[in-house]
Amino acid sequence: MKQIKLKQINIRIFSGAILKYIAMLTMLIDHIGATGLIFLLVGAGMSTRLYFISRMIGRIAFPIYVFLLVEGFVHTKNIKKYIIRLALFAIISEVPYDLAFYNTVFEIYHQNVMWELLICIIMLCCIRKYPDFSIIFVGVSCFTAWLLRFDYEFIGPLAVACIYLFRDRILYRNVATAIIFAFEPTAFFSLIPINMYSGKKGKDLKYLFYLFYPVHLLVLFFLINMLQ
Repeated sequence: MKQIKLKQINIRIFSGAILKYIAMLTMLIDHIGATGLIFLLVGAGMSTRLYFISRMIGRIAFPIYVFLLVEGFVHTKNIKKYIIRLALFAIISEVPYDLAFYNTVFEIYHQNVMWELLICIIMLCCIRKYPDFSIIFVGVSCFTAWLLRFDYEFIGPLAVACIYLFRDRILYRNVATAIIFAFEPTAFFSLIPINMYSGKKGKDLKYLFYLFYPVHLLVLFFLINMLQ
């Protein structure tokens, strides 16, 4: 009697590029609701329900973004260019962010998520160089993000630190991520594509990931003003 051999199913099928597209799509859905555009597109009977659905779907985006940030930090060949690129797009994105969410050119009490990613990458540089002081760097980063009112505030640095420190311990990483984002239960679903990451970069347009953020915010702002 022949022995049937079952092939191991490979679930690690998503490249970094695919994860980026998932993050961008879920973020777009979230922002259609968060900016109030959903109330202008859909009738009153469905708009409130779709608003909450869009926000729940949107919770998937940020954990993927911070996971990709850690992967980018680990694999980048030039960390200085990485930091400069994040800083540049943080500056570029501020006005579109303020216009889309607060209908003003400058809102001092809220800063876009690119600033959060920037402080996180600087924190990772410090942790890698001085690992014995990791908890201090995480604490300072969390306080800075909270003080300057970055989008997601202290959650970003805390999540990035856990994903980085538990990068080779998948179970610990998953548990830590689930706990950090427990206040947003649907963020748990981000672990599905994250755990299907193949470790490969994949084919993507180099600056699409960065340009999409300010451009889609501007588009949402203009659509809102056209439909009002």
